[in-house]
Amino acid sequence: MTNNAITVWPPGESRRPFLFWSLCLLAAVVAGASCSGAQTASQGSNAPLPNGNELMQRALANEAKLAAEQERYECRVSDEIAELDSKGKVKKTETEVKEQFYVNGIEIDRTLAKDGKELNAEQAQKEDDRVMKKTLQYSDAATAGKETDKHNDKMREMMAAMILANGRREPVDGRSVLFYDVVPNPKFHAKRVNERLAQVMQGKILIDEETGEPVDINLRSTQDLKIAGGVVVTLHKGFWMHLHDHAEPDGVWLTDLVEGSGDARAVLFLHPYFRFKETTGGCHLYTATANQVGQAKVVK
Repeated sequence: MTNNAITVWPPGESRRPFLFWSLCLLAAVVAGASCSGAQTASQGSNAPLPNGNELMQRALANEAKLAAEQERYECRVSDEIAELDSKGKVKKTETEVKEQFYVNGIEIDRTLAKDGKELNAEQAQKEDDRVMKKTLQYSDAATAGKETDKHNDKMREMMAAMILANGRREPVDGRSVLFYDVVPNPKFHAKRVNERLAQVMQGKILIDEETGEPVDINLRSTQDLKIAGGVVVTLHKGFWMHLHDHAEPDGVWLTDLVEGSGDARAVLFLHPYFRFKETTGGCHLYTATANQVGQAKVVK
């Protein structure tokens, strides 16, 4: 499959696909592509780290369960995107507040306010219509599955170019967490955009050992990257991305922070120099029942 779209997640895009960063990294461990240190037991412990296949199976099982359980949650999301000049000075800042929920594992956001102002009646009606259309669209499990598959394909492209190394285990907040370095796969020959992007990124990933869920992913570009002379993608050294997940008391994993900064240009993607931060909180459980009267109509 050929895909010329750069896969990064500015605010407004779904964050759950980051799970598959870890899944595909774990697949690389299974394939034996990772450095030998990835399977080294942590210092002070005789227990070896679980192999990649074990972690991947835990993550897959947990993700399947999450798709249904996440639908019981509604959260408040705050976005901030700052356009910067070449020296890092802020030129313009945009903010947005949204409510977030899930339908068949697909994240849907409803905008409540922009730049500190609540939507007016006309804007709110348009937003309600848009959200209803998406809700009806992804209420169909097959349609939601196709969307998830597209995200997964992009993740697999990137992760084929990356491997895990130097594994160790440490307790964090009463849970066993696995720490790995994320490094380029020296045996991989990148062809697609996402693969080439992955090969200039390095960083760290923390994985919850019990569930296989990623707790924290932090990546930074280590060199400049230009594709098609910079027309399709230009990514300068120092661009970084960070994502953090946490487990709710009932075991459901939710993303609470996505952030990044740097000089990155891609078709329809943000500004040449930018900084973004998205925080998610105020999550609460809710239940709802509905009876459909007549045939549902998609809002156009």
